[in-house]
Parts: sequence; structure tokens; C-alpha cells
Amino acid sequence: MNRPKSFMAQDDFIVTQATYFSDQDQDVAVCLYQPLIGPTALALYLSLWRRVKQAPTATDRRPQTYLLDLLGVGVDALYDARVRLEALGLLQTYTTTDALGRYYAYELHRPVAPDAFFNDATLGLLLYDRVGDARYHELVDQYTLHNVHSSTWINISANLLDVFALQRVLPDAKAAAANASVQQKPAPAVTLGSGQGYDWALLAQLLARTNLKDGELNRNQAALYQIAKFYGLGPTALAPLIEQGIDFATGQLNVGTVRRFAEQRYTTKTPQLRTKTAEPTPAVSTPAAAGKLTAAEQDLLKRAASLPVREFLELTKKAKNPNMYAAQNEISAVRKLVQRHVLPDATINVLIDYILQTNDSVNQAFLDAIVNRWLKADVTTPESALAEIHAFANRKTRQSGRRNPRPTRSEQTPAWLKPDYQAEVTPVSDTNRQRIADRLARLQAMEKEGGQANEADEGRTE
Repeated sequence: MNRPKSFMAQDDFIVTQATYFSDQDQDVAVCLYQPLIGPTALALYLSLWRRVKQAPTATDRRPQTYLLDLLGVGVDALYDARVRLEALGLLQTYTTTDALGRYYAYELHRPVAPDAFFNDATLGLLLYDRVGDARYHELVDQYTLHNVHSSTWINISANLLDVFALQRVLPDAKAAAANASVQQKPAPAVTLGSGQGYDWALLAQLLARTNLKDGELNRNQAALYQIAKFYGLGPTALAPLIEQGIDFATGQLNVGTVRRFAEQRYTTKTPQLRTKTAEPTPAVSTPAAAGKLTAAEQDLLKRAASLPVREFLELTKKAKNPNMYAAQNEISAVRKLVQRHVLPDATINVLIDYILQTNDSVNQAFLDAIVNRWLKADVTTPESALAEIHAFANRKTRQSGRRNPRPTRSEQTPAWLKPDYQAEVTPVSDTNRQRIADRLARLQAMEKEGGQANEADEGRTE
């Protein structure tokens, strides 16, 4: 999410707690939540727990620059870490202003218990998507409790009154007051989408004759909606995939199996035989920019608004070459972007088209770089995405135009390299000719004397 201008490093903050926090909670935060929120958000979360006070007041406030120095990050990274914690129900943020300015109250919530985490369709879906099948099942085994199940064991545990004798009875009024004082707040809801507009009643009717356990459809509604939205599946297309993901013995639904069959179904079906999209998409309306868009851009906006992201990715690649296809790493990168809910699906389709114009594949790092640039420029709609594409191209053109061209070196060609070169002959005067003759005579005399000396030395050696 794009950091609002009102969120500044100079603002103050206090920390309060809505629940208790234990070593077990810290273990769950590190093992189960860190793959979802990242190391910076986890460091912020654990650091805030170290600063929490039982009854904080406005005098306990400190500037957020303290957190920036503690984490070694900038204000944008701090805001990103904060909203990640909020999205997963670990933090609630409140704000107000007084005479000293704006300050925030960071209300901390404990992680959900491991069994609740894995039973939650949304959290389980996110964790499976981040860590993969092998690591996911390792974490399941890590938090699995192995109780005594043998029928030969007999429970001989003592009861309360067998051990303790009650002397005084707590009045109901005092018990209620004590309960209200220590009551923990419920954990904030974590959801990937409500699925409003999707025909869940029809989907339930199509699955009525299967052995799907009661409540499984409602429990996995958020995860199923994300699959339907990403692949553009209506109830009639989603129902057989759900049926393939039902455990025959228990009637429970495996969302990972549904997603795997959805991908297999898409890769094997003919692109032209597209199923109905998961939710109705409003028609593209560009009254302000219609006159500035080319015919190709208007066609792009229509396709981006009418096609689900998965199909748009595949068709855009095949438009470059019929033999091209979307690889698994590309599908994973685009699916993660859809699940972040930072851009509408139609805008993501425009982004895919923009990347594939100059690249043969969608790279995760390049995708994130453009998304962050667009979010910084307040890009939300497909029309604003096209406007940012044009503005970015114009900025690059202006920058390249301002660069000083490298000067070219030019050296004059020597006269002796020219094909018509003729050497100039200067006549020698009589005086110079005589001087040269004298020097030659002296050199010959020196050579003669040196030769005789060498012969005399050789005679003495013998």
C-alpha cells in the first residue's frame, strides 16, 4: 500500500495490548507468520511487544524515529511493516491529535493458536502459497499434538473438589467485574475477499450430491473465491474442481488440490473456450481520456476489463508467439500480486501487457519494481496506468536528451601518410659537406686505433 502523507517519522506513538503474549505466541509468530509478513514486520511486532506497558498514557509517547533507528529502515518500510501486521490481525492502529501534534496508538494482538491457524482457510492458503507443499506439511507436523488414543488407558485424574476445599464464595457481581477487567479483545478478522456477487447458492446446489462435509464450503469461501477470481471460474466450472479436492473418507476440502486442478484445467483447455468470469466486470469508461487513447490502447482497456488475470497472461504471451506459454514462476508472481489487493485486476492486466511488450516473461523482481513505482504515482485504474506508462517514457526521453554527447576526437593526418606525398630535397652546402667528411675521417681513424689495441691485448694473453 502507498504510504499516506499524514504518516510521518516525526509523529509520536504509544503501545498498548489487547491480549496477552507468551513464548508459545512468539514461536507461532516466527514459524507461521514470518513467511507471510516478512522479517521487518516481524521485528517491528516483537519490538513493540518489548515496549508495551500495562496502562500506557500520552506521556509515554515516543517519536517514530525511534522505531526507524531500531529497525534500520525508512518511513516507507515502517508503514509497509505496519499494514502487514494489521492485515493479519496482529496489530490495530488508532490515531488522534492533541496540542503536541498527531500520535498513534499501536494495539497489539497475539497470534492465533496453531490449530486455529491451520483451520483458517485464509491463513492456511497464504502460508501454503508462500512456503510450498513440503514446508507447509513440515509446519503441520511441528504443531501436531500426539495424545493418548489407546482404549486400554484409563483416566484417573483427580477432580477439583477432591483436591481443593472452598472456604469463601465469590459474589457474582465481583466475578463479572473481574472478568470484564481481564477480558481480551477478539482477534481482528483476516480475509482475502468477501466474494460478494458470486453465486454461492448455485455452487452449493451443484455440490449437494457430493460427500462434502457440512460447513466446508463456508469455511473455505475466501480461498475458493480467490481461485475463482484468478482463473475466471463460474460456479459450474468451479464445482467439479471442488469435487476433486474432497477427501473421500472425511469429506474435508483440500484447497491446494482445488488450485492445482484449476491450473491443470486452464493449461489444457482451449483459450478461446473461456468460461464465465468469477464476477461481473463493469464496462470500461474513459470519458476524459478517450480522445487521447489510440485504438490499440482502447482495445487493451477492453480486454483488460473483460478477462481474468490468468487468461490475460496466457493470451498475451501467445499473441507474441503461439508457442509461448505462462511458466509456473510467472503464474505464481502474478497470483501473489492479485492476492495483495494493491491493484485492481484490470490494472494488473495492463501491467502484464506493459511488461511483455519488452520482455518474454514476467519476472518477480521487475514486476514488484513497477508495482511500487505505480503505487508511488497513485496508479489505481487501468487508465491511470496507461497515463503513467506515457509519463515514464517521456521522463526517460527528457533525461536522455539532457545528457552531453561524448565529443569526437579528430586528428590531422600527417603529410607523409597522404598518397601524393613527395619528400622535399634540400641541397647540401660545401661547408656542410666538408664538415661531414671530416667527421667520417675521425671515426675511421678511431676504429683503426681500436682494432690495433685489441690485437695487442690478444698477443699479451697468449
